[in-house]
Amino acid sequence: MVLTKSAFTEALRLYHGAFTTREVSTDFVFDPKKPGQSKYLIQKGTRIMAFAATLHHDPDLFHDNLTYKYDRFAPKMDKDGNVKPPEFSKNGKLISEPTRFFGGGAHLCPGRKFISYEMQALVAVLLIRFDMKLVASSDESPPQIDYSSQGVGVSHPDRDPTIMVRLRT
Repeated sequence: MVLTKSAFTEALRLYHGAFTTREVSTDFVFDPKKPGQSKYLIQKGTRIMAFAATLHHDPDLFHDNLTYKYDRFAPKMDKDGNVKPPEFSKNGKLISEPTRFFGGGAHLCPGRKFISYEMQALVAVLLIRFDMKLVASSDESPPQIDYSSQGVGVSHPDRDPTIMVRLRT
């Protein structure tokens, strides 16, 4: 199930595209800390939106960031034979939470573990019990992402894919 969990996390990393909106409760100064960028006064009552896909697609954080790699989040064995969780870093700093699918802090989704376990179990049962194949004619490209619905959750394909499903015997 380790690879199933990693594959699920990687699918969310690539295709999760929800905005998080919060209302500022006290005035504060935002300092981007980048050369040449100004500080900004953010006033109480301002609504701020964050788009997690900006983090999830960061090429400095995720090597080959637009490619699906099922084992990206799987533990790896070091040179001494010890199993280590994957590490993600940017500008030499270790990033403890490289993904934000289910919010954070006081707004962390209470059902995040349940849905993760349920999806992994469903995928495992499907892989064990069925043969599945994406059906496309030789002149047809695979479905792509429909970016017109970005920001409202998991991205959808631009058209319905045709999938052949057969019970294994």
